[in-house]
Amino acid sequence: MQEILREMTEMSQQLNSKEVSIYIDHLSLHLSSKKPSEIEIIGLGAGRMGYSLRSFIMRLSHMGFNASMIGDTNVPRVTKDSIVFVNSSSGETPTILLYAQQASAMNPMIFSTTCNIESSIGLISDFCITMPTVSSKQLMKSPYEQFSMLFMIIL
Repeated sequence: MQEILREMTEMSQQLNSKEVSIYIDHLSLHLSSKKPSEIEIIGLGAGRMGYSLRSFIMRLSHMGFNASMIGDTNVPRVTKDSIVFVNSSSGETPTILLYAQQASAMNPMIFSTTCNIESSIGLISDFCITMPTVSSKQLMKSPYEQFSMLFMIIL
């Protein structure tokens, strides 16, 4: 457990504070621009990164926002007034990239978290947090799933 906590601490210390400030400032502005029930929020994420995002989307729903994840039966159509969250460590997950590109055509506000700001998803995002990469003994990309979950809880 100490190793996992060390990795999370290392990642948090490497976050780009300017990216985080811009992301949070614009997100706060958009979330406070209307009544929560009037704001449509859509989450895009696959696999474990999707589950990390799903918990954040659920919290927004509990707060009164019209928030749902891709794949839910109640996902609204993306419009220019929508807020779209994308969570992809590579920024190139094919299905999520396709959804993000389709959403982007409607000109919503796209907020993403990825390890690669120069990825296809990073480049179509209006606001992007670059998750720092770490050397890990954990399986697969566990640190990024864990970190994205912690980051969204703090938002």
